[in-house]
Amino acid sequence: MLFPKSSLAFLLSLSLLVSCAPNSRHHRCVVPSKYKSSNGEADDSPAISEALAKCSTNSVIVFEDGVDYNVFQPISARNLSNVKIQMDGTLHLPQDIPSTQEIVKAGTSYWFTLEGPMIDYIGSSDSNKGWINSYGQKWWDANPPNETGLDNRPKLISLNTEHGIMKYFKARKPISHTVKLNGDDIVVSHAFIDAYSTGGFPFNTDGFGVDGTNIRVTDSVIYNGDDAIAVHNGAKNIVFERNTIGYQTHGMSIGSLGKDPEKFENLSNIRFEDNTVISGLYAARFKSWRNGNGLVKNVSWKNIRVFNVSFPIFVTQTYYDQDTSTPGSGADSAVMMEDFTFEDFAGTVNTYQHGDGSCASDPCWYDEGLPNLNYTETVIIECAMKDSCKGFSVKNINVVPQSLEKPTVICMNATADLNPDLGIECKNGTYSPLGN
Repeated sequence: MLFPKSSLAFLLSLSLLVSCAPNSRHHRCVVPSKYKSSNGEADDSPAISEALAKCSTNSVIVFEDGVDYNVFQPISARNLSNVKIQMDGTLHLPQDIPSTQEIVKAGTSYWFTLEGPMIDYIGSSDSNKGWINSYGQKWWDANPPNETGLDNRPKLISLNTEHGIMKYFKARKPISHTVKLNGDDIVVSHAFIDAYSTGGFPFNTDGFGVDGTNIRVTDSVIYNGDDAIAVHNGAKNIVFERNTIGYQTHGMSIGSLGKDPEKFENLSNIRFEDNTVISGLYAARFKSWRNGNGLVKNVSWKNIRVFNVSFPIFVTQTYYDQDTSTPGSGADSAVMMEDFTFEDFAGTVNTYQHGDGSCASDPCWYDEGLPNLNYTETVIIECAMKDSCKGFSVKNINVVPQSLEKPTVICMNATADLNPDLGIECKNGTYSPLGN
């Protein structure tokens, strides 16, 4: 019987997929540790690198339950394929700041780099096991006053995969950015990121930086001092749902975008739904630089609970970095925003202790450009140009200031002709939904 060429190609691709299925991981590498025998002094990085090289294909790599591992050197595994990393042990990053800074200065960005198709990172379902300890508290406490973090801080893990899973990932006191997700078809669930500080502010402790496509982050807890999730250029079909984020988090963010005006930013189909934000600076947030270029389309934040949040809904096209730039004025272009929905928010605005510990400028970077803040604002929409915001919708925002004053709005340039279903009048004043 003869098959068309297209059918043969399909059968071949199917057979390859089956041959690389997770149940074909017939190699097993258990990572040895010298931690106990050396009283916590020995470096286990060579053994980890060897295991990742030896079992780089169709394998399970096991960090054993009850075993500690020192990871004093960066780990880079860029040729993995159909590998499960079973993280039941506990990893320890180096605690000496100057020597770690030298490693980062020499060219290391992420302490762990994992690349290749079908990578699964599976931690322990036991909340006491499977942690990566980065000892970020020492770094945060060493930050000088009015500075925004020490130089040459290591980021934690970069995962670039297709058809991958990250489950029960746990990071305690990450020094800087925690997880970068790149690739396609990645599912993250039941992660726990703890960047809660008992001293200095944990600058740049982003939870998830998302650069890929078809990525879902669910049922996780992120306590940090920057974006719980930041969705970047090129991202499409991203879902962030049923998560709890807090401490001094900067919320569920798009961006920042448009820093390089020569670069066209392109993002679409981003959904944040059924999330809880506790004591954050922001909840829903979009940030792009003045004079940026690009298009962000079809973004929604729905069913969001906010408790003690300074800025529940915040959109700006005049973002700047307080450490490296100044606010500027005017705009000749912008990263265009189209079809943005903010719907079903409930909770409270932080009226009495507005802001967070990230303020290292005067005025604070998060208050810059916002006239006459009352700390009662539930919605802030700051469009840089009269045609840069299109198809915005604000519905069912039941968020009240802790002072029990009337909630207010700041709105700039979201014109009625481009935003017929905005739901509010675009002006500064009391929040008053149209049609009520």
